[in-house]
Amino acid sequence: MVISEITLHLKETVIMPVQYPKRTHKKNLNREKLVVAAATLFSRNGHMSTTLNDVASHAGVHVQTLYKHFKTKEELAIASAEIVVQDCRKRFEEQFPSHSAFAIWRHWIEDTVSYLTDLGIGTYKQEQVRSASSLLNDNYLLVVYSGYEDLLAEYLAQDFKMDPKIDRLPRLVACMLWSGNEAAMKRSAGLDTTKNMPDFNETLLAESLGVIDDVEKIFSSYIKLPRP
Repeated sequence: MVISEITLHLKETVIMPVQYPKRTHKKNLNREKLVVAAATLFSRNGHMSTTLNDVASHAGVHVQTLYKHFKTKEELAIASAEIVVQDCRKRFEEQFPSHSAFAIWRHWIEDTVSYLTDLGIGTYKQEQVRSASSLLNDNYLLVVYSGYEDLLAEYLAQDFKMDPKIDRLPRLVACMLWSGNEAAMKRSAGLDTTKNMPDFNETLLAESLGVIDDVEKIFSSYIKLPRP
């Protein structure tokens, strides 16, 4: 077939989704189920308390199937954390043309905290935040927060019209925003406050949004208009 005939053929052809062989499709589906299951269990029960058998069972596959995709728990933690960060990036890409980084982050945290409380994270998170370091040995959260930091620094730099390779402020503010999640959890667990906090799950959302509001009050004046 000559070039002109190929071009004509492509124009007349309806582009169909890629059709993977059945075995490849099943393999991809199993991997997707595993990373989603891991993200759910790591969020609800913590990285340390979740076993690979737990993840496989939650995904509805045999643990040996899990090992075909992930050699270690750390590999699985990274993969599951990456899908969370990718979802967050998609939110920023969709909303940034009309919303500030602060506003997008506020909406993201509101949705995320509501989801986590629905999972029933109260008991586990209260125990975790009262430990010496609430992020110690939680490789899943470390990767999630690292991804959040990079994403926030990128979009705050655009809001502030700064070069993140020169100006340190975007990353500093990004650090305050993601670590605000930990600050909110500590206050909801009764730490760093003299208030008599009610149920952990009931106060977590209010505290999480309150932290964002505090940071935004300090730094919103750095946003340069018109926005990109």
